[in-house]
Amino acid sequence: MDDVTLPADAARPTVPSDPTDLADLADLADLLRFAEDLARRAGRQVRDAALDRSDAVTKSSASDWLTPVDGATEDLIRAELTAAYPDHAIVGEERPTRGDTAEAQIVWHVDPIDGTTNYLYGLGNVSVSIGAIDADGPAVGVVHDVYRDQTIGAARGLGVRVDGSPAVGADDGVTSLAGRVLLTEWSGHQTWPGMDETLGWVRDQQGTVRILGSCALSLAHAGLGRSAATLIAGRYHSWDVAAGVLIATEGGLELYDTHGPADGLPPHGLLVAPPGVVADVWTTWRRAAERAGA
Repeated sequence: MDDVTLPADAARPTVPSDPTDLADLADLADLLRFAEDLARRAGRQVRDAALDRSDAVTKSSASDWLTPVDGATEDLIRAELTAAYPDHAIVGEERPTRGDTAEAQIVWHVDPIDGTTNYLYGLGNVSVSIGAIDADGPAVGVVHDVYRDQTIGAARGLGVRVDGSPAVGADDGVTSLAGRVLLTEWSGHQTWPGMDETLGWVRDQQGTVRILGSCALSLAHAGLGRSAATLIAGRYHSWDVAAGVLIATEGGLELYDTHGPADGLPPHGLLVAPPGVVADVWTTWRRAAERAGA
């Protein structure tokens, strides 16, 4: 995850009104199947690549790694997207934006390797993230868990699935973090405002915290009920969260941003959690952030 905030125009591209714009759920299902297959193939390329750690370089900081596999994988994804959908725009981590994000009917947001540091050091928790956004917000989201070889996908209004089969989403009966997991991420390689206080509150609720090093996986796991909540309170790019946010909300979780209940793709902090705990987590986060001067 980079040390950069999401550009305002990347969250929900302004597109012309079109009565056929993904109105038919069959169109969404087709896009989802395509993205699932592509993410799976890209993920297996990542897994099977002959990675030489000496070929890795850093970008914005000493903790922001880039490997040749990142670029090669994004090239694969872009080539397939462009061949299948030449009129769609593409925003990705490692290559310049393709197309006009303000005019394209669909904008794809691609992270070829979310969790590059984990990948470099063989730690697991590595994913390929592919999300499609239209005029109504996130439309399709796929996160492929590279080392589980598991593809988690969702399309707006169609629920969550794993490896192409419908999956049980999050547990909407959760009313406490006690005995459960909250996932979060660093802000780049630093703490986010109010992080210590917020995580202390989780501890006091007898919950536990994990930091995976992949925003996409942290959100996708929440959508499947593997975490009780996921809080991405630091800085991120659209490609870090575009797919995972949709998986979480299609899994039955509520989405909050820094101002409260939200939709679309929040640009400056987000929380996904079941109805029974989301308000408490959000209130704790925002109060802690305010006390930290944010």
